[in-house]
Amino acid sequence: MKKFILLCTVIFSGITVSSNAATITIHVKNFAFSPKTVNAVVGDVIQFVWDNGSHTTTSKTIPVGAAAWDAIMDGTATHTTFNYILTVAGTYNYKCTPHELGGMIGTLTVTGALPVVLSYLNINSTAGNKALLTWKTVTEQNTASFIVKRSIDGDNFTEIGRVNAAGNSNTEKSYNYTDNSIGTANNYYYYMLEIADKDNRRTLSDIKLFKNNAAVRKLILSLSPNPITSPGHLMLQFNADKAGSMHVQLFNTAGRLIKETDMGADEGINNGHFHLGNLPAGVYKILFTLDDLKETKTIVVQ
Repeated sequence: MKKFILLCTVIFSGITVSSNAATITIHVKNFAFSPKTVNAVVGDVIQFVWDNGSHTTTSKTIPVGAAAWDAIMDGTATHTTFNYILTVAGTYNYKCTPHELGGMIGTLTVTGALPVVLSYLNINSTAGNKALLTWKTVTEQNTASFIVKRSIDGDNFTEIGRVNAAGNSNTEKSYNYTDNSIGTANNYYYYMLEIADKDNRRTLSDIKLFKNNAAVRKLILSLSPNPITSPGHLMLQFNADKAGSMHVQLFNTAGRLIKETDMGADEGINNGHFHLGNLPAGVYKILFTLDDLKETKTIVVQ
C-alpha cells in the first residue's frame, strides 16, 4: 500500500510529502499483485517487492511517452525489488508474463497533482450501519467538487455521490459524506475521492479500506474455475481481518491430504492462486483456515 501519499500537493493521514515523490509498495505474492489496483500521481515511485514464487512485473499497455518495463521477481539477490518512476499520466496495465492467463495482472491509474492540499481522509462507521467519510483541505485553488467513489473489490469503482468544494481557499475546510447504502453482504468496501477542478482536470486520492462490522464474517468470496481441467489452476478471493497467512489443504473423497500451501493475506480482500497440478478426475474438498475462521469448499476436476 502507499507509504507516502500523492506528490507535492496532497497529504493523507497526516503524512506530508511536499516536494518529495511518494513511494507506493506493491507485493508480489500468491500468484497476484497486492494491491493490484493503485492510484498514483506523476512523480510517484512504484516499488514492486517480491514475497514468494517465480514471477515478473512486465508492462502491457502504458501511456504514450512512458517507459516500458520487464523485471524478474524471483527472490534471488538482484530480483527482490524493482522500482519504476511514473513520468506520464494515464493508465498503466501490467502483468506477470508466465502467470498472466492465471489472472496475475495489475493496473496503475496515474494523474497529475492539482493545487489542493488534503490534511486527511478518514472513514468511520456510524450508527445504523453507515460509512462516514470525512476530509479536510488546507488550501484549494479552482476546486469544483469531490466525487466519492466506492468499490466492493478494490478494483472497480462507481460514483456514489458528490460534494461541492470551496473553490479557492487558504484556510482549513471540512467536508463529509455518508454512505447510507452499505448493507450486510460485504465484509469490506473501498473508497476514494476523485477531485475535480473547474477546468475539469482530475486527480485521485489513495484508496481507503472500510470494514463493515454489520456483515456476517466469511472467508472465501469466490473460486474459479469450477469444474477445473487438469493441470489445475484455482483462482480465489478471500477476506482477511488483519495481515497474516491463510492455510489451504486439499483432500480427496477418502479424506487423505493431497496438497497444502499457505497464502499471505493483507487486511481486506485478497487474491490467491492454488496450483493444483495434474490431479485425477474427481471430487475434492478444500479446507481454508485463517485465524479462527475455517471454511470447506468442494471442487470438481474433470
